[in-house]
Amino acid sequence: MLWLLSILLFAVSVALLRHIMRLRRLLREMDAAVRSERRLLPEDSAETLQKIGAFGLVNSLNALMDAHKAASAQTEGYSSQVEAMLGAVQEVVIVFSEDRVIEYANRAAETLFRDGRAIKGLRLEGVLRPLTLLELLEAATKAERTEASQIRIEHDSGTFWFEASCAKVKAVGTKGATSTLLVLHDITQLKGLEVMRREFVANVSHELRTPLTIIKGFAETLIDDEATLDPRARLRFTEKILNNAERLHVLVEDLLTLSRLESRPDQIEPIGQPIAPLLDEVAENYRPRLDSATQTLVVEVDEGIGTVLFDRYRIHQVLDNFIENVFRYAPDFTELRLVAVLEPGSGMVRCSVIDDGPGIPEKDLPHLFERFYRVDKGRSRETGGTGLGLSIVKHIVQLHGGTVWAESRVGEGTTMSFRLPVQA
Repeated sequence: MLWLLSILLFAVSVALLRHIMRLRRLLREMDAAVRSERRLLPEDSAETLQKIGAFGLVNSLNALMDAHKAASAQTEGYSSQVEAMLGAVQEVVIVFSEDRVIEYANRAAETLFRDGRAIKGLRLEGVLRPLTLLELLEAATKAERTEASQIRIEHDSGTFWFEASCAKVKAVGTKGATSTLLVLHDITQLKGLEVMRREFVANVSHELRTPLTIIKGFAETLIDDEATLDPRARLRFTEKILNNAERLHVLVEDLLTLSRLESRPDQIEPIGQPIAPLLDEVAENYRPRLDSATQTLVVEVDEGIGTVLFDRYRIHQVLDNFIENVFRYAPDFTELRLVAVLEPGSGMVRCSVIDDGPGIPEKDLPHLFERFYRVDKGRSRETGGTGLGLSIVKHIVQLHGGTVWAESRVGEGTTMSFRLPVQA
C-alpha cells in the first residue's frame, strides 16, 4: 500500500509542478505583455487560464491595455498636432526644464539660435547667448509668469528685436515637475518703424522750425525797427518772409501728398495709354527754360512700346520731380534726355531722365529716395528743396507696381529711372 501511496503522491507532485510551471510562464508573459504594452495571451495559455480561473482577469487586463493604447494614440496625435502648429508659427517657442535643459524648440527657435540645427536636449546657456535673455529666464524660474520684455539678438543676418515672455507650465503625467515656456515675438519691423517715426518727427520739426524762425525774426525786425529801416531793407526783409512762407507751403503740401499716398493708395488710378504723348508734353513744358545756345532736351521712345498702365497725373509728377532736380542741382547740363524703353520678357517699360551734369557721389545713391535726405543739405535749402520729392516719387511708382532707382558717376551725369507695367 505504501508504494501505491508513493506513486500517487509522485503523480500529484508532477501534475502540480506542471501547473506551477505553466503559471510561472503565464506570469512571465503577463509581465512581458505589460512592459511591451501588448495584449494577452498566447492561444496555448487558454487551458491553463481556465484551470486556474484567471481567464476573466486576463480579459480585464486586455481591455485595460486596449484602452491605454487608445488613449496613448490619441495623446500622441494631439502632441503631433501641437508640435506641427508650433512649428508653423513665426514666434520662437522654447520649453525648458527646471535644470535648464531644452525639452522642446520649434523651427523658428532652431533657425534663430542654431541656423536650423536641433537644440532639444541642450542647456540654455549653450544656446541663448544674449545676457538680457538669460536674465529674463532667471527671473522666470522665480515667478509663475514674467512681463513682456524687449530683447535684442545679434545674428549673422542682422540685428533682431523680440518681445520675450515666460510662463511656467506643468508637465503632463508628472507629479510636481514644472517646465518653463519661453515665447519670442519678432518686433524688428515695428522697431524699425518706430525709429523711422522718431526720425520723421525730428526732421519735420527741424524743417518747419527753420523757416518759421526766419519769418519770426524778420517780422519782429520790421515791427521793432519800423522807424529806422530804409525802404530797400524793408523790401529785402519782406522778400525773405515771403520766400520762407512759400518754403513752408511747399513743405506742408509735400507732407500732405505723402500722407495721402500712404493712407489712400486707391488715389492712384492707372489706365492703359501710350507713354510717348506724356513724355512729349513734359519736354515741351521745360524747353522754354533751356539755354538755347548750350542746352538740348530730347525724347526717345521705343517703337515697340504699346499700351502702358499708369496714372497720367502722378507719372507727370514723377517726371517733373526728376527734371526739376536737374535744373536745380545740375543747371549747367548740356543734354537732357527723356527715354522710354521696353524691357523684353519683363512686361515692363523703363522710363529714364538722363543728364550729363556733375553726377552724384556713390555713397549717396542708396539714400536718395529716403525722406529728407539731401546730397548737399545747405544748397538744397537755398534752392527750395524739401527733401521729400524723391520719397513721393518712390511711393507713386511703387503704387503702380513698379520700381525706381538712380545711377550716377561723378563728372559723367545721372540717370533717374522707374518701371511701369505694360497692359497685357
